[in-house]
Formats: sequence, structure tokens, C-alpha cells
Amino acid sequence: MPISVYQFIITVARLKTESKIMKKTSYFHFFTFLIGMFLLPALMGQDSQEIKAPSKVKEKEDFHIYLLIGGSNMLGKATFPKPDKGVDSEVFILTSKNEWTSVEEIQKFPGRNPEAENVGPGIPFGKAMMKVARGHVIIGIVNCASEDSSISSWAKGQELYDKAVQKAKAAQKAGVLKGILWNQGEPDALKKDLKDYADSVSKIIEDLRKDLAPELKIHPLPFVGSKLVSFPFPSDKDKDQFKEFNETLEKVFLEVQRRGLVETKGLKTKGESVIYDNDSLIELGRRYAGAMSYLNGKE
Repeated sequence: MPISVYQFIITVARLKTESKIMKKTSYFHFFTFLIGMFLLPALMGQDSQEIKAPSKVKEKEDFHIYLLIGGSNMLGKATFPKPDKGVDSEVFILTSKNEWTSVEEIQKFPGRNPEAENVGPGIPFGKAMMKVARGHVIIGIVNCASEDSSISSWAKGQELYDKAVQKAKAAQKAGVLKGILWNQGEPDALKKDLKDYADSVSKIIEDLRKDLAPELKIHPLPFVGSKLVSFPFPSDKDKDQFKEFNETLEKVFLEVQRRGLVETKGLKTKGESVIYDNDSLIELGRRYAGAMSYLNGKE
């Protein structure tokens, strides 16, 4: 049956309206696509970007990466009296921008990159590991420590843990994760009951190994911790503030496979604090390297 002029006008108007709606919908999907392609990576930050190996690295297997986690003593600055030729250029620190900077560059331009300088025992550790390395090895340090962080903030699912795992996994695409260094405890050390702390450390070690190196079952990823400094306060030299805490750590690490626990006897702190002085920070890094190289040599 023929339609009236009125019905024809209504039909045309409806089609125009539907066409506009479809155009708006198309525009919406188009802009959503643009956001997904260009804006989201920026909003997610640098951690979403690929981490490339330093140009010196020729083979992925030759780039040995170490993850450093824990509290304040993983963030100090170690100053060396003179550079180590042939060593400093082979040790690299990963920055928050996911860029590797060599120890040679850090020492050549002090103060230019405080973030890369303040990696606690990381630089002396890397230098010591480089000196005992075999072949054409390059060392990479990934430091995810956080000042004054408690043990609970390093549990799986917490921000510090998740960021460290994310960073380490990204770095693993450029090299091989060879071990983890741990230095934490000051905020928790004087609690009356240390059982929860002991259980937490054991769980963190277990979770990190599962998340970062699940394939290493017979020889798990090496994990080296450190005791807290003995007799930390000069004004109270006869009282070992962290004796019970360090004894608890010993018991925990005895039950963990392929682990090391660094002694702190002889190390000194800055005044009335638990922060190591420069010489002690360097020595701590060397002790970490001794334990780590021993574990890596027993594969």
C-alpha cells in the first residue's frame, strides 16, 4: 500500500537520526582505539616499556642480573677513592626510566644521577661480582628497595613486592636473573614476637622464586640476606640491639635451600643510627658478592 507524504517524511527523519547515532558510536569507538594505542602506555608509566640490554651485551646469557630489595641500607651511597678500570664500565644500574647507566658514568659525573648512585651495597657488590666473573659477563643491578619498609610491605600482593617482580621480569627479557639480595629488618627487629617475621621472610623467598624462576627447582634461584649490624649504637656499645633478631634470621635461612646469610660483624654505622658508613657499605657489598658467587658456583 502506498505510504503518505507524512509517513515518508517521518521515515527519512528517523533514518537521519539513526545515521547520526551510528556516526557518534563510530567516533566513540575510534577515540577509544586511539586511547588504547597511545595514551594508556603513557598512563601506565615507564614500567610498561621494554627494557633493552646495554649495548655492550652481545649475548643474553652473558648479562647477569641481580635484584636488590629491602629497606634503608639498600639505598645508601658508596663512594670509592678511585675507579676500577675494566670493571666499572661492565657494571650497570637500572634507573626508574628503565635505562641502564654504567658505574663508570656514575663515578665520572657524581651527583648527576642520584637515583643510580644510591643503591646501597649494589655498586660494590656488582664490582666484586665482575672481578670474579668468567668469560664476557656484564653485571646488571636492579634495585627496588624502599626506605624504612616493613616486612609486611614486602608480602606478595603488596605494592613493593609487585613492583619488584614486574621490574625483574622486564629486565629478564634482556638478561638472566642470577640471584636476589635482601637487606631489611630495622622496623621489625625489636618486636617481642619474631615468629611472624620469620614466617614472612620464608614466604617472601618462596613467592619470589616461584614468580621469577619457577623453572629452577633442583637448584632454586640464589637468595642472599644479611643480618642487621651488631652493636649499632656507639653510646651503648655493650648491648647488641639486634641479637635476637639475627638469631631468628639464622634459623630461617638454615631451612631455606640455596641461600646465604651475610655476617655484619666489624661493620660500623653513621653515629647513632643503623645506617652503614661508607667503608662498611662497600664491605657489605663485597660480602654479598662472596656469598652469591659461592652459591652460583654450586650449580
